[in-house]
Amino acid sequence: MFSKPLSKLTVAVIMGGKSAEREVSLRSGLAVANALSAQSIKVIKLDGIEELLKCDLKSFDAVFNILHGEAGENGELAGFLSSVGIAYTGCGLKGAVLSWDKSVAKTIVQAHGIRTPNSQVITNIAQIQIHNPGPWIVKPTQEGSSVGLFYADNEIELKTCARKALKLVDSILIEDYIKGSECTVAIVKGKSLPVIRINPGVDLYDYEAKYNSTQTEYFCPSGYDNKLEDALKQDALKAFKALHLKGWARIDFMVDKQGKHWFLEANTTPGMTQTSLVPKAANAIGWSFNQLVLNILSTAFTEVKND
Repeated sequence: MFSKPLSKLTVAVIMGGKSAEREVSLRSGLAVANALSAQSIKVIKLDGIEELLKCDLKSFDAVFNILHGEAGENGELAGFLSSVGIAYTGCGLKGAVLSWDKSVAKTIVQAHGIRTPNSQVITNIAQIQIHNPGPWIVKPTQEGSSVGLFYADNEIELKTCARKALKLVDSILIEDYIKGSECTVAIVKGKSLPVIRINPGVDLYDYEAKYNSTQTEYFCPSGYDNKLEDALKQDALKAFKALHLKGWARIDFMVDKQGKHWFLEANTTPGMTQTSLVPKAANAIGWSFNQLVLNILSTAFTEVKND
């Protein structure tokens, strides 16, 4: 798994940064750093790419990327680390570019036979095209952790939500709302972990419901029948491969009232906080948090990133 004993490894954990997900990234990064330290690995904590660039890159064996948001997930970090020959967790440049833009990811995944809700991308209100009476989900094309996520029940609400979203970002995705249950499938080392079904306790699983709400419930086992559970895990792996992802990721779906599942997005640097979903799925198969972190770290050394 590793080329040297754990006690001889030095790992830079990069977290924080400047994105809207900074606080969650810091929490994830500290949890990862503590787990690595507990296993005798020397840890260097770095706040964003700026601190990484100030380091002697030869002073560590690998980078554990837990930098949520743009710099950590759009290919900027992956491209740099690949160019200087530093091992790192997560996908390479190609996977980052293909998955970071939700519209691009949806197009690729749909081409591989996986359903995804109809959607349109706009940069101003005048571009909105109304093809149905709604409802819709409005979200940034390039952001994570449900930042800037809105639910619109009718055309008036849609335009209002779109205006709000466009004050936060330059480009938004308007997606047909799928009524049903949201779920997610974590993938680590080429293995689909158990499906987690999410009940936010409110109408929308947004940033508040994801990180701060005490009402949100998570079910693992999911409660879905075996056929649906298997289909979700298979399509998560299919999407993972179609998007050229590596190491680990989390694939989000909606399951409608008829039992059909719909791809929403891929998360290439998922959260690793106490309320995060990948640790919950790992726990369901008997992995401790420390073991999960070590398994993710191992992929930095075993999976090729340059495709």
